[in-house]
Amino acid sequence: MPVPRPFAIVSTDDQWRRSAFQDTALDQDVVHLAWIDTVSTGSAGGVAPVGAALAFDCECRLYHSVPEANRVERILWAAQDPLRPSAAPPQPRDLFGVEESQGFGDFHTASAETSSLSDPRGVCVDDDDRLYIAEYGKSRILIFDIESRRLLRVVPVAGRPGCLVAHNLTVYAALDDSPALLRLEARRGPWPVKVPPIFAAPSRLAFAPDGTLWVLSAAGLAGATVYPLAHPEQAFAVGFATDLVFQDDAAGPILVLSRLPGDDFLRYRVSEQARDELPPLTATAYDGRGIVCTPDGRVAYWTAKGLRYAVAARLKYLDTGRVTTFRLDSGDFYTTWGRIFLDACIPAGTDLRLHCVVADEPPDDPGLPRTPPANLGSMVITRPDLSPPMIPLSLVPESVDDRVYRRDTGPEQPWVRFAADDAFRTYEAPILSGPGRYLWVTVELRGNTRATPRLRSIRAEYPAHDYLRRLPKTYSRDEHIADFLLRYLAMVEGELGDWEARSITRRALVEAKSAPDEILPWLAGFLGLVLDERWSAPVRRQLIAQATWLFRFRGTVPGLLRFLQISTQGPAVIVEKFRLRGHGAAKLGDPGPTGSILGTFQIGGSVSDLTGGSPGGTSDDAFETHAHRFTVLLQQSLDADQTDMVQHLLDVHRPAHTLVEVCTVGAGMRVGLGLLVGLTSMIGRSDGFTRFQVGSSVLGRGAILGRALAGVIPGASTLDSDSLVG
Repeated sequence: MPVPRPFAIVSTDDQWRRSAFQDTALDQDVVHLAWIDTVSTGSAGGVAPVGAALAFDCECRLYHSVPEANRVERILWAAQDPLRPSAAPPQPRDLFGVEESQGFGDFHTASAETSSLSDPRGVCVDDDDRLYIAEYGKSRILIFDIESRRLLRVVPVAGRPGCLVAHNLTVYAALDDSPALLRLEARRGPWPVKVPPIFAAPSRLAFAPDGTLWVLSAAGLAGATVYPLAHPEQAFAVGFATDLVFQDDAAGPILVLSRLPGDDFLRYRVSEQARDELPPLTATAYDGRGIVCTPDGRVAYWTAKGLRYAVAARLKYLDTGRVTTFRLDSGDFYTTWGRIFLDACIPAGTDLRLHCVVADEPPDDPGLPRTPPANLGSMVITRPDLSPPMIPLSLVPESVDDRVYRRDTGPEQPWVRFAADDAFRTYEAPILSGPGRYLWVTVELRGNTRATPRLRSIRAEYPAHDYLRRLPKTYSRDEHIADFLLRYLAMVEGELGDWEARSITRRALVEAKSAPDEILPWLAGFLGLVLDERWSAPVRRQLIAQATWLFRFRGTVPGLLRFLQISTQGPAVIVEKFRLRGHGAAKLGDPGPTGSILGTFQIGGSVSDLTGGSPGGTSDDAFETHAHRFTVLLQQSLDADQTDMVQHLLDVHRPAHTLVEVCTVGAGMRVGLGLLVGLTSMIGRSDGFTRFQVGSSVLGRGAILGRALAGVIPGASTLDSDSLVG
């Protein structure tokens, strides 16, 4: 049995950073052509307007400050139907009325102190739905309770508050004429927060998803600087930046910076190790005053026509660019390298070319500088002393022309497939170089300024095949003939090697965890298991792996429970009604003869009795209510397809003479209906309810409207006004 040949690999973000880039960029572990930064008209001669603010509350309502009009308006952002983009968007409504109009405005008050706002520039909402408004003109911060629509506090500050930002229940305020920040809560504070003296006074603030506070100083000016407050050494300059927000991303938080009107929004993926620039966002008709991250993750801004969303900018890429790997080592001198594999995405009109340099004893020339990607603001390499050397300058190729071809059979690894939504494919080429221990690979990316090829990984195979050694020596005596045959036989060896590797690893086809998705029904057929098309691939694999055990206990409570837990990917409870005999049917307000058990369970529009009759009931009643009946309780919410799938599973695998009912969290759990202590009740937070959103929720089913009133707070509550004792 042949032994698979090893590979020298370049694929991770850390490995790519140790390479040399020329007119190329790096997005995590993908290399592509660098884009051209266009100089916009706004930054060339624009003036930063007076700052404003956008903020969402917990119910997805948007608050927008209009400083020049001395007002704050609210928009029912979630009320717009995304399936009807042509419908008229909800119109803003002023929060505060005027004295003459007592009934207008949500937060109208007759107090002269708060009846009118004075230059409100900052707005934010904490997790308790407390609305904070920074009045620049009166040097104070107003705190309102959105639920009760009343003023909680007026906080005078020693400066002019501009920007407000909330994290949980804590709010930070930036004072335009002060080198410090303020920290406060709805009932306490403020407390001063020091900022590094080397920067200008903080102008705008934003919290990263991990709770780190970021500061933008000198907003709107050429010297605008961004830095995390806890690590000012990570500061970097972004000229004419006016505001900042964060987007949460699986690969790391993304910092979005707005600039002057007419400018694109800049994006950076920031971490303690690096700062990578991402493709910008286009913000048409942006007023230059404030941005916000919406509850669905988009970046929104304000225009003369209302709220709009930033979209991916149309980039102009460079025509060509290169990336050169560090030294790859085979471990043996005079190694004949085999094939090279590249996982890449090559759109129409683009191309990838490569050039390989092999040497046993490279010259002592200076190495190629390890230049960073064009989009990396700082090149941070962990343990740079472990980086292999770069290619000597005398060996750097002038032209890169070796072509690659796409493998129709997918990756070279047997039975490995790309995901259905993965645009990358495997490309292959022979390493056209002489023998040698060390290998450097230069890949040239060629685009058309509108699209760019993308390179994710490089795998170099070594040593090459030994087919030439199996032929008579006369075929390899001449160096040129031997070189030709080596390359010619590589095509045959590659195809035969793939078949051989598949044959060696054919056991993967009968393993539930490794079999391709398309043969899972065939594999399940060996066990007599019919797969439901509504089951996901992980569920199918888990059912196939446990099919022997499941069929052994088919029709029993443990077997049905395991079937349900796997298919729904959640906990389940089976209540056999014979267990409820003798408990009676007592409900709240009617203790009954036994006085302990609670009620019935509601399923959809019907109510099914889970308690049975009283101990004195007849045998006929007990048989009708208890015999061969059971209820399945699923601790999650299911849609129509999932409910039908569960019902079909029960019809196939339960005993034929039994009757079954299915209950989910969506049916609710109420005293007297669906609450059996120790059997059908669970203590914990229900996933069947969410906070009410106007236009997208139904009261009484999936949403909760309102909240409990605040308790007594010593020093901050008034009896008979906002607090009750007892």
